[in-house]
Amino acid sequence: MKLTHLYAVCACALLSLGAVNADNAYAQKAQAKKEAAAAHKNAPVPVDRIAAVVNHDVITEIQLQQRIHQVAMNLRRRNIALPPMENLRDQTLDRMILERIIEQKARDTGIRIDDNMLNGAIEQIATNNGLTVPQLEKKLAADGISVPSFKSEIRSELITQRLRERDVDDKIQIPESEIDQYLKDQSGPGKRMEYRLSRIVISFPENPSKAEVEAAQRTASRALEQAQRGADFSQLAAKYSVTPEAMEGGVMGWVPAGKLPPFVVQALQNHKAGDIIPLQAGNSFQILKLMGVRDQGAQAEQGVRQTHVRHIMMRPSNVTPEKVVIQRLNEIKSRLDKGDGDFQTLARLHSADPSGTRGGDLGWLYPGDVPPEMEQQLDKLSVGEISEPIRTPYGWHIFQVLDRRTKSGVNERQREQAREALREQKLGDAVLDWERRLRSEAYVEKRINKPEE
Repeated sequence: MKLTHLYAVCACALLSLGAVNADNAYAQKAQAKKEAAAAHKNAPVPVDRIAAVVNHDVITEIQLQQRIHQVAMNLRRRNIALPPMENLRDQTLDRMILERIIEQKARDTGIRIDDNMLNGAIEQIATNNGLTVPQLEKKLAADGISVPSFKSEIRSELITQRLRERDVDDKIQIPESEIDQYLKDQSGPGKRMEYRLSRIVISFPENPSKAEVEAAQRTASRALEQAQRGADFSQLAAKYSVTPEAMEGGVMGWVPAGKLPPFVVQALQNHKAGDIIPLQAGNSFQILKLMGVRDQGAQAEQGVRQTHVRHIMMRPSNVTPEKVVIQRLNEIKSRLDKGDGDFQTLARLHSADPSGTRGGDLGWLYPGDVPPEMEQQLDKLSVGEISEPIRTPYGWHIFQVLDRRTKSGVNERQREQAREALREQKLGDAVLDWERRLRSEAYVEKRINKPEE
């Protein structure tokens, strides 16, 4: 559009000179063309240099710069100070190398993400942010991120997820005896603690040499010293840490004690908010920052309130805009309020959720099973009442509360929560080990030059 406008302006300017100056204008234009051609001939040709060789593939300097730009923008949006450019380049390149290794392995093992799956994921991202796909693309453009680059990154994340599920997630087993022990360990007063944490992880290879361990330890000591002196922890994480959340300031958020290894929980018990805790775990040195502590035990002792719910969900689309979806749900609600229709039948006919085949029945919901905004709306409904249309990250819904009850003591839900907590414990270490193994098995040659100061 800008080029078209420029050409139009130039054309108007030439015409305005009139017939008297036409020959002169033509001569000037021809001379300008000659000069431009000469300048172009003598101008240096930009070369997209190789930043790293990864097996039979390469990462170019331009690709690296584009990713650094995205990472930097993400850090700024989160009000996290940028680390030194050299560290940012190294961290970003290391992540891109790992992604490329994973993509290659996925290709070799037949894992593919087709366009339908990719578009579905992007639609979900847009919905989760309260946007349509065109609005999301416009926002990306405003942030300086191209749509093809964004799609490539999402496809890479989906491939990583698929491969990780196959190689790591599906191999983690949680015996019933471990669940029993976990519930026993968590049953006492004060045991249901949650910790708000950030972390820095400095890793070293499997079967490391003494020099590799000492190098990692020196880096960890340097980061610890700076953290204890009061340096910005989020900036230190972005500079030193190797975990996926490093470029988000190392923030882990609120983590239940059950999702942390026992030795970490034991170390945290003697500390207060603001403390810095150094640890060694497996093939890594870790530095934790404790930002808050809370006890979730009191509510558990009183029992858990459950709500039996069914719903009808519709999703806006290019064919069915949001306004039409809301209107249809209001019409269905009006029919049900008048007794003109059966909820189960209408759910089977109209709901876009898989629960539609069950008449929209979501079963007994526990606190935290649904997004907070949905849970708040459900809490306001009386038994038997049907809600107004409610928007969630998944679409638009009408809900009906069928019943409520309070359950106490150990139940299947608590066992499932225990299983998930134990799984998370094992998964964190397993993923780091998996990534280290993939990296050690690949041929990697970094060719990047240090940035000029």
